[in-house]
Formats: sequence, C-alpha cells, structure tokens
Amino acid sequence: MADVGTKMIFENEKIRVWEFTLQPGESVDSHRHDHDYFFYPIEGGTLEVIRESGVTRLDLKAGEVYFRKSGDTHGAKNVDDHRYHEVLVELKA
Repeated sequence: MADVGTKMIFENEKIRVWEFTLQPGESVDSHRHDHDYFFYPIEGGTLEVIRESGVTRLDLKAGEVYFRKSGDTHGAKNVDDHRYHEVLVELKA
C-alpha cells in the first residue's frame, strides 16, 4: 500500500504531517488511513477517489479544511487541468 502523502514533513508522538501533490492525470495507489486526519488544500482541484465500493468525484477547495475518520482505504486521481497540493495531518493520539 502507498503512503498517505507524497512526503512526510514532520512527525512526533501525537501527529504526522504530510505534503501531498498530484499533477494533472497523476494518481496515487490505494492506501489506508489508520488515524483520524484533516487536510488543507493549498491548491484545490477535482479528484476521483477510488474505493472498492466505487468512484467518487470531489471538488476540493483551496483554503478549506476537511476532516476524515480513520479506517478509510482509497486511491485518488487528479482529473483537473492543474496541480493539486495539500497538507495532511494525521492525529496519532
């Protein structure tokens, strides 16, 4: 399984911070989120999120904060015409 982000930029006993970037048409393999997490798109865009149950298209807006519970397994593809870039924070404790 893939990591939950492109590059880990910080970690301590309570959190793990990732940078996540997808170029147009680029995708990330299926990965599992073992912790609750939130993410903040710096450059928003439209992603297709691929789960066993099907594909969901999400329009993620720059400057918004999105929270998700642990346990989700999915892949993602940037279906927009520009780069998608976010910061993702896993809550370990």
